[in-house]
Amino acid sequence: MIALRLGYLPLVDAAPLIVARELGFAAEEGLQLDLIRLGAWAQGRDMLGAGLIDAAHMLVPMPIGQALGLGPRLPDLDLVMFLSHGGQAVGVSTAIETRLRAAGHGFDFSDAGAAGRALRGAITGPLRVGVPFMFSTQLELIRHWLGASGFSEDDLHLKTVPPPMMADALAAAEIDAFCVGEPWASFAVERGIAALLLPGTAIWTSPPEKGLVLRRDFAETRPGQTGALMRA
Repeated sequence: MIALRLGYLPLVDAAPLIVARELGFAAEEGLQLDLIRLGAWAQGRDMLGAGLIDAAHMLVPMPIGQALGLGPRLPDLDLVMFLSHGGQAVGVSTAIETRLRAAGHGFDFSDAGAAGRALRGAITGPLRVGVPFMFSTQLELIRHWLGASGFSEDDLHLKTVPPPMMADALAAAEIDAFCVGEPWASFAVERGIAALLLPGTAIWTSPPEKGLVLRRDFAETRPGQTGALMRA
């Protein structure tokens, strides 16, 4: 049995890794998965780079950013498989929800253009938006969608917030809106502090979201283990 330390964040798209361990699929491939819960995406990247974990559940743009030299100096990382497409949700504070409903927005979750124009009309100052990381599909969705909806760079204040803390940041009025992976958008709604405005798929039909990332030296020196991990 090969032991693998695998970091993950508590999001719906970590389910393939958890199911592989809990239902024995990993063991069938000769793998003992040691799942390590992380609090932030940068933590997983840095632990992977330091060799403290062998693989990580990670935002797809993160290893791309590393390859472009946009992150800290770390050993080369490789994205070896996708874990999810989509799964993001855009939410707004209940105060903004009230203004949108008063202006006649119907929250039908399908028309990104109409939602963006309604949001532009409801905001008088800068819009503070929480995203899980600066190298993330969520950030790309927000920039593209709000830019097309009439928001300029000066109209947007983007703030990095770890997914489990997104609802708390909204409750503390540190942000006005967010784009985050599930279940944290629904968690904010259940707490009564947010309203869902759009799914990410209303902006981009099938956005690449999370992947399984390995250090390149791990993949090169233990190809059999890498293949077994992907099959599991």
